[in-house]
Amino acid sequence: MTGHEGFSRRTALAAGATMLLGGVAGCSAREGDGAVATSPPTDPATTSILATSPPTTGSPTSTTVEATVTEGYVPVAGEWSTVTAADAGYSEAGLAAVVELVGTSNSDALVILAEGRIVAEQYWREATATTVRDVASVQKSIVSTLVGLARSRGLLVLDDPVSEFLGDGWSNASVVDERIIRLHHLLTMTSGLDPRTLRTAAQPGIVWDYNTDAYQKLRQVLEVVAGTDINSLTLDWLFRTIGITTESPWRSRARAVDATGDELWGLRLTARDMARFGLLAMRNGHWAGEQITEPGWFAEAWTPIPLNANYGYLWWLLGGSGRTGGQGPADLVAALGAQDQKIYVAPSIGLVLVRQGDAAAQVTEAGSDFDAALVSALMRARE
Repeated sequence: MTGHEGFSRRTALAAGATMLLGGVAGCSAREGDGAVATSPPTDPATTSILATSPPTTGSPTSTTVEATVTEGYVPVAGEWSTVTAADAGYSEAGLAAVVELVGTSNSDALVILAEGRIVAEQYWREATATTVRDVASVQKSIVSTLVGLARSRGLLVLDDPVSEFLGDGWSNASVVDERIIRLHHLLTMTSGLDPRTLRTAAQPGIVWDYNTDAYQKLRQVLEVVAGTDINSLTLDWLFRTIGITTESPWRSRARAVDATGDELWGLRLTARDMARFGLLAMRNGHWAGEQITEPGWFAEAWTPIPLNANYGYLWWLLGGSGRTGGQGPADLVAALGAQDQKIYVAPSIGLVLVRQGDAAAQVTEAGSDFDAALVSALMRARE
C-alpha cells in the first residue's frame, strides 16, 4: 500500500472541516468538442434567476417548489425546490451580478445550489434544462467516484497494478515499466507516461503531469472489474440512485484515439445532472438516507497529493488559491473540463455551482482565467 492509498478514512465532512490548498486548472482540448443535444427531461425544464425575481434573459421561468434551506435536502424526480437569495446567504443584487457575469461569458447554463436547493438557474443560447453536452474533463471526478465505488465493492485496491486488469501493452511503455504503474498513479496524474505518446517519461510517482490519455484507461479497468460496459455500471452504481437518467451518457468521441489506438470517451450530461453529482459530493456521498460511497471517500479524494497541492484523486482543489484571487472557502474543490465546464463544491457554505458553455476566458490545459472572476463574484455576493 502506498502512502496516498494509506490516507485515513475520515468521517463525513461537516461544515467544510477539510482544509485544502488551492489551485485551478482546465483540461486538454481533446476532452470534448462542446457539442450539445437535447434529451428527454429528467426534471421540468426550468430557467429561473434568483428564485425571487423573473429572468432578464433566457427562457421563461417555471414554477418550482419554494422552501427554506434544510440540511439533507435532495431533489426528487420531477421537481427541484428553490430558495431565495437571502435565505441562502446571498444578496439578491450580488447573485444577479454572478448570473450576469456568467451570461456574458459564452455560457449556455448556470445552476447554483444552496444546501441542495436552486438559488439561481439560467440558460442562454437556446439551451434548456434538458440540453446535454460533453462535459469534457468534468468526467474525471465522476470516474474518481466510480473507482471509489469499485473499491468499496472489493473489486480493486488503489495499489493494484494497471496491468493486472488490462494486461501487457495497455500503454506504449516497456512491459517492465508498465507493470509498476498502479491505479493510484492514474488517479493522481503521476503515471510517468508522456501525455501524448504514452511512453515512459519518468518513473511513476515522481512527476505530476496532467495526462488525459493515461486517465482514460481507468474506464477500461472499471469495465473489467464490473464485468459490464461503462454506461451500465455508471447507471447501476451511481447515476440511477441520484436521479441521473440521461440515456447512454458515455459515448466514444468521433476520430479521437490515444497513442495506443484506443478510443477516447466523452460523458454527456445536463447542467442539472452535473448539479446532482456535485450535491452528492457536497454531502460526502450521502443521498436520501443512503450512504452511496465509503464515508471517507471524498475526504480522501480531496486530500492534496504530495506532488501537487492543488490536486487530489481527479479533483482540483481551489480554496483560497492565487488562481482564484486568493478568495473562496478553504474547502472549495472542482471538477473542471475544457471550455470552462465546471462543477464547484464547497461544503462549508453549502455550495454547488455548475457552468456549461464555450470558453469564457483565456484557457490552457492547466487553467482558466474565468475561475478567479467567478469565485470573486460569488464571494462578493455573500458579503
